[in-house]
Amino acid sequence: MSYAIGQPVLWPLPPNWATPPTEALAWLTDLQVSRNGTQQKRQLRLAPRRLFGFAIAADADERRLVDAISNDQGTRQVHLPIYPDMQLLAAPLAAGATSVPCTTTGYDFTAGGLAVLWASARQWELLSVATVAADALTLTTATASAWPADTRLYPVRLARLAEPVKFTVRSDDVAEASVSLLVDEPCDWPAVAPTTLYRGVPVMDRRPNEADAAAVSYARTVQTVDEDAGPVTYFDYPGQAFAGQPHTWLTVGRADHAAARSLLYGLAGRAGQWWVPTWRADFRLASPSAASDSSISVEWAGYTVFGREQVNRKDVRIVLTDGTVLLRRILSSSEGSDTETLTLDAPLGVDITPASVLLISFLQMCQLASDTVQITHVSGPDGVCTFSTVWQGVKHDV
Repeated sequence: MSYAIGQPVLWPLPPNWATPPTEALAWLTDLQVSRNGTQQKRQLRLAPRRLFGFAIAADADERRLVDAISNDQGTRQVHLPIYPDMQLLAAPLAAGATSVPCTTTGYDFTAGGLAVLWASARQWELLSVATVAADALTLTTATASAWPADTRLYPVRLARLAEPVKFTVRSDDVAEASVSLLVDEPCDWPAVAPTTLYRGVPVMDRRPNEADAAAVSYARTVQTVDEDAGPVTYFDYPGQAFAGQPHTWLTVGRADHAAARSLLYGLAGRAGQWWVPTWRADFRLASPSAASDSSISVEWAGYTVFGREQVNRKDVRIVLTDGTVLLRRILSSSEGSDTETLTLDAPLGVDITPASVLLISFLQMCQLASDTVQITHVSGPDGVCTFSTVWQGVKHDV
């Protein structure tokens, strides 16, 4: 298919994967926070905006084509192949075909949407998708050309340049470009919340990638009165810290990637709230406890003095080495010389020993600190991707 005046342009070149392309999902939440920390909020976007950023390398005719489109395009729409969702045709596709055999689960194909068969910047065919089955796309019109096996197949979304293309000229005929494109249509995805519930609220049980050190912070909402001539007066109306902790989700393979994306859609930016473990050893079991016990003895951690069953410091997640997870609330605590006794709201239900406990972490009620989540497609959804988020503790009465 060729380019035509006045028609949406197919963005001609895929990313240079030496620099991983990024995708931002941006929800919008109307968030009102009172001075005591309680919140009122509304989700303002049913689906997030999607912003793709990537680098390309082009030479000869491809460089001139990208340069021409960048100069001419302005605010007009382009057809954007969803490059991380590329797959290859398993077999040749004849001209006049009304369906395209392919995998669709976890891909961004939509009924009534578009796809493209792509061989080069000037050799491609845009497809109109009627229905999406698990193993094929049914087309509204037959293909105009024959396509060999291993031709690239992409889902397509309408998009616009979010900012002018930035070029780095390497020689007379070679250039690199930085491209940013904002998808111009709603992008739905199945929204899924964690299945584990604690006190009626989902519990996030996907552990973050901890290859990098985590920068945990404890913010407070403090107002100060300073007359300059005397002592400063401080008002901490919420009376609690709002812990922030980064959470990098590492996904491997398309199914894992799709599941992580569904969790993000389930949160909808700052609109949702889930229980989130600290993923740290906040307590260490000091001695065995029986299944009928409603208390545990832990190594001294200063909890009785400084924890005091405060909000987001009175719920714990106990993980055993066999994978069993116990969720309990601390009702009271007392300290000895080297240990503290934590009284829980229910019996343990299983016998535990220091050797059988993998981790005891605080559970905090959290929301995302931002409505925007960035995905880095390190090697595409079939390989490795990272989702960068930050959890922010909230005040609650659950």
